[in-house]
Amino acid sequence: MNSTLFLSLVLAHIIGDFYLQTDKCCEQKETRKFKSWFLYVHAITIGLLSWIIVPSCSFGLWALMIAVSHFAIDAVKIHCPKGLWSFVIDQLFHLSILAAISTIYETTKELPLQMIDNPSSFSTPLLILAILLCIKPANILIKLILEKYQVGESASCDNIKNAGALIGNLERLITIVFVMLGQFEAIGFIVAAKSILRFKDTDTAKTEYVLAGTFLSFGIAILCGLMARI
Repeated sequence: MNSTLFLSLVLAHIIGDFYLQTDKCCEQKETRKFKSWFLYVHAITIGLLSWIIVPSCSFGLWALMIAVSHFAIDAVKIHCPKGLWSFVIDQLFHLSILAAISTIYETTKELPLQMIDNPSSFSTPLLILAILLCIKPANILIKLILEKYQVGESASCDNIKNAGALIGNLERLITIVFVMLGQFEAIGFIVAAKSILRFKDTDTAKTEYVLAGTFLSFGIAILCGLMARI
């Protein structure tokens, strides 16, 4: 498998599936099903982004295949119950298609990601991917995990969810920086300080919500940071 091609396609997928798709558009797909215009626009966008990041005429047909497969997977998903496993399986199917194309398609042309790579210190494309994964995709994953295990179901937790998402984004970005610098002690200090602070709160539900979200947040960030150091 061409790892650079796969990484390029994954970046296009992350940008299109998470950063160019709003919650309102997702709701429209789920309520209107095949009547939703965004279902079609979204698939076309994914295909175009894939072609842009692999700018080769010969890749046009493969980009079309990515768009069609993305449409098919999303069409199945909107008819399935929402939840953690639906999200995970959906993403695994998308990534499987990209992995298959990266194995079959052969290219000798230098890809844009290879032009910005800096293998002497760390992988720039992997760092970009790590940062993108640690913001919106991580927020969605953490939210779904907490919902599945019914953590943070009280009204007091609803009041801090938006702030929690913002704080989570910041702490994950800081964690990636520390991982890149090899300062794992600093990460432990932040986790310990935040945990001690929350234990002072008498609201048990809120404390459990924050602590569970914190450990998930730091865990995701550390994994992403380690990926960028490979």
